[in-house]
Amino acid sequence: MVISSKRWFPIFLLAFVLTVVAIWMNAPGVMAGYPATAFDLLVTVCFFLVWFLIGIPSGIKGDGAFLVFVGVYWGIGLVAGLLAVFAPYEELLLFGIWFSIPAHGLGLLLGNMMLLKLAAPFVGLGVSLTGYGAGRMLRNKKPA
Repeated sequence: MVISSKRWFPIFLLAFVLTVVAIWMNAPGVMAGYPATAFDLLVTVCFFLVWFLIGIPSGIKGDGAFLVFVGVYWGIGLVAGLLAVFAPYEELLLFGIWFSIPAHGLGLLLGNMMLLKLAAPFVGLGVSLTGYGAGRMLRNKKPA
C-alpha cells in the first residue's frame, strides 16, 4: 500500500505544530529540572486530547494514512524511549525531547522519568487509535 504525501502531510503538519507547542509550554520546567506540575499535566492532557480529536475525522473518512502515520510516529517514540533508557547516547537527545517533553505532565502521575519515556508512546498511540475508533463508530452509526 503506497500512501501519497497528499494524505500524510496534513497529519504530519498537525503533529509537528502540536508537538512544538507542547514542548514550548512544558520545556521551561523540564529544562530547569523541576518535577511535573499541574500546569504540565494540563498541557499533556491537551496534547493527547488533540491527538484524539485528530483521530476522529480520520476514522470517519476511514483514512488508512492516519493509522500508518501514528504507528510509525509513536513507534519511533517507543524506540527513542527504549534507547534513551537503556543506551543514553547524546545523539538521541533530540528524539528524547521530541517525544517525552510534551508528555512531561504524566510525570505527576507516574513519578518516574524513566517510566515516562516508555509510557508516553503507548499513551499517545492508544489515544490516537481511540480517536480513530470513535470516528469509525460515528461513521457506522445509523440515524434513528
